[in-house]
Amino acid sequence: MKEIYFARQPIYNRNLEIEGYELFYRNTETDTTAQFLDAEIATSQIVLNTVTEVGLERIVGEHKAFINVARDFIMDGHLQGFAMPQLVFEIVADIVVDEPLLQILRELRTQGGCFVLDDYVENEAYQALLEIADYVKIDMLTTPEKEVRRLVPRLRQRKKIALMAERIETQSIQELCQVLKFDYLQGYHFSQPKLLKFQSVPTNQLAVLQLISKLHDPDIEIKKVEALISQDVSLTYKLLRYINSAYFNLPKRIDSIQRAVVMLGLRNIRSWVTLISLANIENHRSDLITVALERAKMCELLADLLKLKQKDSGFTVGLLSVLDAMTQMPLEAILAALPLDDEINKALLHHEGPLGRILACTLAYERCDWDSLDNLGLESSQLNEAYMTAVADAYQATYELLKGS
Repeated sequence: MKEIYFARQPIYNRNLEIEGYELFYRNTETDTTAQFLDAEIATSQIVLNTVTEVGLERIVGEHKAFINVARDFIMDGHLQGFAMPQLVFEIVADIVVDEPLLQILRELRTQGGCFVLDDYVENEAYQALLEIADYVKIDMLTTPEKEVRRLVPRLRQRKKIALMAERIETQSIQELCQVLKFDYLQGYHFSQPKLLKFQSVPTNQLAVLQLISKLHDPDIEIKKVEALISQDVSLTYKLLRYINSAYFNLPKRIDSIQRAVVMLGLRNIRSWVTLISLANIENHRSDLITVALERAKMCELLADLLKLKQKDSGFTVGLLSVLDAMTQMPLEAILAALPLDDEINKALLHHEGPLGRILACTLAYERCDWDSLDNLGLESSQLNEAYMTAVADAYQATYELLKGS
């Protein structure tokens, strides 16, 4: 099982109330600074883990999350699925600015993306970026006071841009920032970054790589994408976390892989899966993959035999029923972080409702526990056929998955 580490430093408004938090990548619990790592991978770790696994509400509550982004990360389209007001992306000081970059940033801004120019200096590149900026950060340690006093009134002429002072490390610097009426303040003088640790749901990297290769096929069909995601329990987990995140703000929670894939579309799915691959989350056991697929397929078949409307949800219930074994965490804790309908939660936790009865039947059949088997009103031959079909499909799917083709 993999652990997720963030360092989180508050950003305050003029009244010293928290506006948001800047999030920093940490590789281990003992890191005090970000260790050398490809900037794109570090960014993808933070964005993916924050939104699709841990959840913004657990990291920053209702406040904003400020995250550095590299040029390649932007140019490859990975921000397309994360243009939400609560996420503020920091454009790094040494980024190469050209028209293709500006075009993508303009498009993201129309979709609701928010941006801050980090370590602002008055050069041609940053002048071009001012059109997309919501915030401008000035480094109070490296920028001379005379230059700060010159920049602030010039930037104030742009009414829609908020001014942020970072690396405030002394009382005198804080007082200068207050005299110049900076909108937001950040630095060790107020608070040092605090380390946060969370548990990650492990991902089968082979499943991710296979899905990426298929997604780059221009002729791929939505149903094929759905089938590939369905073969991996943690991909299902992360997809449902993502589609139910604050970005989509859906009136009703999505608990079906099919509905999630259709709503996202191929472009967003491609970006989302690539992020998972970049994050390089560790593999899990192939035997649990097979068990998950067996349960998922049998639950789906039984739901179909009983003519339940929740056929897709049946597959989801079966697939997620192994999460506790995969993560070595209580199922209650995992489901608390995964926004699902109460019906699915009750089915997984207490075997209640139609989906719960189907799952209980599947588990009893799997264990040959004939004394507690509820046959759901079906013939024994129907149960046996559903089980044998599920076993055959699961082993075939696992074979295809693990051979990486």
